[in-house]
Amino acid sequence: MCKRSTLHAVLTLWLLSGIGFADDAPNVVLTGTVNIVLANANGIVVLTDSNQTGKLPGGTPITTGLGQKLFRIDDKTVCTIAGFGSRPFPGYQLHGYEFISSAGGVLERYSGELRRNEGTHTFHEKLTSLKFLFDMLLFTLGNLQHLNQGQVGDYGFELILAGYDTDGTAKIGKLVFIPSLSANGSFSPGIKPVSEATVGRELKYEKAGIGGAAVENILEHPAQLADEPEIGMYARSEAADRGSSLTTAQMEALAKSLARHSALVNRAYVGDVRGGFRKVFLVGGPDQIAIMERGAIQKLDQPTLLSHQGRLEMPFTIIEHTRFQGDSVPPSVMDIHLFLSNVFRTNVFGGNTVVSLDGAYYFDNDFSNVTLNYDGGVFLFDQSNRVTDCVLSLGPHADRTSAVVQELIARFPWKTVQ
Repeated sequence: MCKRSTLHAVLTLWLLSGIGFADDAPNVVLTGTVNIVLANANGIVVLTDSNQTGKLPGGTPITTGLGQKLFRIDDKTVCTIAGFGSRPFPGYQLHGYEFISSAGGVLERYSGELRRNEGTHTFHEKLTSLKFLFDMLLFTLGNLQHLNQGQVGDYGFELILAGYDTDGTAKIGKLVFIPSLSANGSFSPGIKPVSEATVGRELKYEKAGIGGAAVENILEHPAQLADEPEIGMYARSEAADRGSSLTTAQMEALAKSLARHSALVNRAYVGDVRGGFRKVFLVGGPDQIAIMERGAIQKLDQPTLLSHQGRLEMPFTIIEHTRFQGDSVPPSVMDIHLFLSNVFRTNVFGGNTVVSLDGAYYFDNDFSNVTLNYDGGVFLFDQSNRVTDCVLSLGPHADRTSAVVQELIARFPWKTVQ
């Protein structure tokens, strides 16, 4: 059995523990959205819509209420999500709630872990640790569902992180997961290269979700709608100074206009019981807006009636400023209870410690005279780690020819690779 199959079995046991059966629970993957980020030297504006959409078994789109798509990570950064939102597990309930694993649950847990640790986290670290966590989440969910090819697209996912780094620099980062299904039915999240950009004087933008194409089209060709006040204002600023003169108030007005046009473009007509058609707005609902200036969040405006879906997050923890000496890290799943994945940062590993890379993310740690084991699971080992006199041990399920293993071997000065 491969390492990922073992992880699949362990996660299945966790999901089913304490869960009772329920009859005819709905089975809709919640998706949809437009995310818009506009930024220059004056500040950053982040806007999302609120509509949640799903598909009936025949593929007919439906709206399912309002959901949270904008999240405060800490005082300096916010995050938006598009695509996969949440997924119920049909036939099960937990403490009276339908079991749902949601992207929002992971982000709330992550924000809580940052508050608990009270450390200083760089923008890059936050972006790459979120990459690891959502890789784990999507891989787990996709492989628990026994998906067919027509369902794989429901697990596409985009995440934008926007805010200020520890040195006060404004940045925008983006993760894009494009899932796939192998011939033997194995699901892979399939992430694109991570983008991370520094914001200068001129306007920089990022977009995500099904409404993103309409947003980009307007920003790249504003003349087509220049008679509208907000877009005409943007067109003039873009021509004069590449958008550097836009204030955060003007960027907020522009973002609202872009979201409105995106909603008009992204609507569908579906049949009703009377034989007619009705409009379904896949993008829309109240705007969720964050304004950031002077290195911090100044405003976060969201509707009060957002669905939380009784959300349950993927269990994990952040471990930092700890010295490991002669231990097995991380301990077995049973030893750490529900902490099935871990983020390790600014720790010291030494004294013949055995470290497992599978199911963990390592950032800015020191490793000296230890053995690091890898056997084909989901992991991240950032280049910020420092390795001295260490052995890399590859298990039977680690593909030595894969790009991720080749990079792991080449990037660090291993004493030996076994």
